[in-house]
Parts: sequence; C-alpha cells; structure tokens
Amino acid sequence: MNLKELFNKTIFLIGAGASMDADCLSSSGMLKRLKEATSILDKPDENGNYSKYKDYQLYFKEIYDFIVASLNYQFSMKDSEYALHQNINVEDFVMVLKQIIDREYIVPYPLVGNWNDKIMKWELINSDNIFTEFLEFIVGLLKNEWTRVNQRKAKILLTPIRELLISSEAFKMKFFSLNYDLLLEETFGSTTENIIETGFTSKNIASEKIRVWNEDVFSDNNSKAKLHLYKLHGSINWEYDTDYELVKEKSTFQDGKEPLIIFGSANKMLSFDPFLFFLSEFRRNLSYSSLIIVIGYSFHDKYINNLLIQQLQQSTTRRMLIVDPNPMSKDEQEFVKKLETIQTIRTVNDLINFRKANPEKITIIKKTAKRFFQDYFSQNAKELKQLLKESSKEDIIF
Repeated sequence: MNLKELFNKTIFLIGAGASMDADCLSSSGMLKRLKEATSILDKPDENGNYSKYKDYQLYFKEIYDFIVASLNYQFSMKDSEYALHQNINVEDFVMVLKQIIDREYIVPYPLVGNWNDKIMKWELINSDNIFTEFLEFIVGLLKNEWTRVNQRKAKILLTPIRELLISSEAFKMKFFSLNYDLLLEETFGSTTENIIETGFTSKNIASEKIRVWNEDVFSDNNSKAKLHLYKLHGSINWEYDTDYELVKEKSTFQDGKEPLIIFGSANKMLSFDPFLFFLSEFRRNLSYSSLIIVIGYSFHDKYINNLLIQQLQQSTTRRMLIVDPNPMSKDEQEFVKKLETIQTIRTVNDLINFRKANPEKITIIKKTAKRFFQDYFSQNAKELKQLLKESSKEDIIF
C-alpha cells in the first residue's frame, strides 16, 4: 500500500489535545488560566506595565465566580451522572457571557427585565458595559496566550508528519481541525516548501495585497501542498472584512477585535464559507473514508458527533480510532454509553441528535498526540497502513 492509497481512505479530526504537546491549552485549561488571570490584573508585568483592565479586577473575579457557579448549578440539574461530573470549560463560560451581553435580543425584554440583581449591579457600576469588557479580555488571552504555539515543541511533535510531507510520493493528507491555534500553519507554512493548504490566496484589493478565502485552491492539480487543513470552527488569524464582505487571513491582530471563530456559541455553524465549505468537505470525506482517526477531541460537540455517528452507521467496514491519553472512558463499551449520554442531554438548539454507536467499530488508543505521531507516522506510516488493512478486512454488522 502506498501513501496515496492510505490517505485516500483515512481522514483525521483533531481537537485541543492534538496541540497540547506544543503548549496550547485545552478548553478546561483555558478556564483555569482565566481564573488565574483575573487574580493578577492589579500586578504589573515584567516590564512594569499594568493591564488596561486593572480597574476591573474585582468585577471580573465576581463575574467569573458567578458564571461558574451558575454553570455548576445547571449541570447539577441534569438527570445524568455524567452531566453532574462534566468539566466546565471556557466555551461554556463564554457562551453564558455572550448570552448576558445579548440577552435583550434572545428573549423579549419583559421576560428578562428583572434579571439577576448582581448583573444589574455590575452594569450600573460600569457604564461601559463590564460584560463586553470581560469578553474582550478573554479574546485577548485566547489570541495572545492560550493558543500560542511553542515552536520548538511543535517541530518535535510534527517531525514524523513532516517526513512524510517532504517525501517524493504524491498524496493528499486531510486534517479537519476544531482548533483555533496555528500549530500546523506555523510549522508547515514555509513559502519555500508549500506543503500545506489552508484555503486562502493572495489578492490585490484597493492597492493592498491580502490573503482571501478561495476554495478553488483545494482542487488545484498543480499545487505542491500535500496537507489540506480544514478549520471547522475558524482560526485566530481569520477576520471578516466588513467593507468588502470577505474572509481573510491576517498576520497581525487588532486589539479588541474578535477573530472569525465559533467560540462560546451553542450554534457551531455559520452559514457562509469557509465554514459551510469545510463542513461539506468533512461530511464528504467521512462518507468514503475507511478509517477516521480522532486525536485529542473531547466529543462535547454534538454537531460533530452526529456526523461521526451517522457515518459509522452507514458502512460495515468504516472504523473510528480515538487517540487520547486520558479518554473519557476505560474501554469502547463505556465510551459509547457516555457518548450516548452527551447526545441525549438537551440544549436550547437541539432537535434531534444521533446517539448510538457500535463499540466494535471504535478503538481507543491511550497515547498523546506526540506519541501517536511517532509510532504511526514513522517508517513511511507503516503502522497507519496496517490499521487501514485491518479495517478493510472487517465485516461488522451494525
């Protein structure tokens, strides 16, 4: 089996765990860092400078405790042992914060006019909208700290993949990412190598050369790129240009401006490209893949879970490999039970969710992303090829 045959039948879905070996944080890790950050706003940095949010420290700490307590209470009301012990993460936190900011647009005002007295008090104290300031503070941490890639560790982490990408064999490797960080772009984005494709090309607009979204680059037969990256939830270097109504990549970020990401939102899809295109490509590639390799994903996104479960149901030979050093379950039987619980828990946007997966079509590998890449991508992807061969021999009845 050559690499082209391997990657024609294998796709990768990566979550935060795939970037942690390069010092990026998980969603729960981000929430922990947020608590720490709100406690040191009154202290100068190493250069003696104070944060512009210094005067908000007390209020940010109070709001943090208020939202976390509210989320804990909400989870305690769920009729599920798993929900009771579910870890709150920064996405949950930001979703609540955004709902507070936009509450008059979510529910008719007469029904929310008497919102919690603490919320009213914070808004009266701070006429500039303390909640919007807090969201801006969080987005700044996300862009500048939480998703910051350690280049030395990233190089070590991705060396086995690089060795394949610079080989003489012709193939296309497809990574679908739920992350906002720039791990793959910064590691493989050399303009001299051209081994990664993200969907953006240079264009002159109003005498300025910028990189804009262009889906045609993925079908360019002359492209040297062997790694196609599809960022399903956006990226910290994406921006929506309101003047020209287009999506572009940015090399620098304006303070206070939120990147084009699906962050802290119950609705995990936006109705324009690149989001729609990437989702369509994810579904299309799932439909003809034999091996789905999921690395560092917590399975808390029911939208993504629906696609995975449905595609596992529709093929007798399709298998899913879950790579996680600390999976949410000890074995495949327990995993599918917990996955069903996640899919069953109702939220405001849920109508129907697929729930049942066959444990015989799932394999859990308790490895870090770093160890998995080393073990399965080395020796010309010898172990990956073996996984695909084993998957092709299976005849599993769902």
